[in-house]
Amino acid sequence: MRTTEGHLERAADLLLDAARHVAGEDGLVRVHMYDNASFQTDLALSLTWDTNSPDHRGSRAALSISDTLRNFGLVEHSIWLEKGAR
Repeated sequence: MRTTEGHLERAADLLLDAARHVAGEDGLVRVHMYDNASFQTDLALSLTWDTNSPDHRGSRAALSISDTLRNFGLVEHSIWLEKGAR
């Protein structure tokens, strides 16, 4: 997500809360949060799932997080599949 300096701290807190909240979800293998090396107001949350049938729209958890974060800036939600893992 890309936010403004005025929203950065609140957005980062929401990402951390979201990461803690989804940590126990069935099939969730890993949660990582990233800061952009070039842009201080860019944050990323990566959810890695172990599933044989990924939903092309994304997980319910990720969709909920994306919707919440849209109040704080631009959000890009995308689904990535590991090559050879299908």
